[in-house]
Amino acid sequence: MDWVKKLTVAFWSIVVVVLIAVAWAFFLYKGMTVVNDQSDRIIGESIAILTMLLGIPLSLYLYHVYTKDKLPKEKDEKQIIRHIVKWFLLRIGVVVLALSLNFIAFVSFGSQSAFLCVVICLIFLVFFCRPNRDDLTFMSKNHQEENPCE
Repeated sequence: MDWVKKLTVAFWSIVVVVLIAVAWAFFLYKGMTVVNDQSDRIIGESIAILTMLLGIPLSLYLYHVYTKDKLPKEKDEKQIIRHIVKWFLLRIGVVVLALSLNFIAFVSFGSQSAFLCVVICLIFLVFFCRPNRDDLTFMSKNHQEENPCE
């Protein structure tokens, strides 16, 4: 199995697990709260929402910069693929972290705004973090053409 296919399988596995967890929590915790303290609720929701607002754009920007502009200088294709995969997984990890914090805020506080943030994170995850075979192989081949072996 090639590396793009492995990334695609890993990505869709993450999305399916997240969708199942969100659906489970939505139907199980609808209207229930675990924490009733208003100050804890405000702090928890704020942290979760700020993580989403800062994390998603930052992860997308860093992925773009480190996979398009700052590929390693090595000419080895394995190094380039490892570099691309590392930043791809980091991007997904940041989005999943923001999604998880908002998911916890939804389950703990019954916060509808946290649930909306979970949905926004899912949309970003599915539409902006999905591995694209053409882009990933183009980045790898383009770097190989720019730095030919001596």
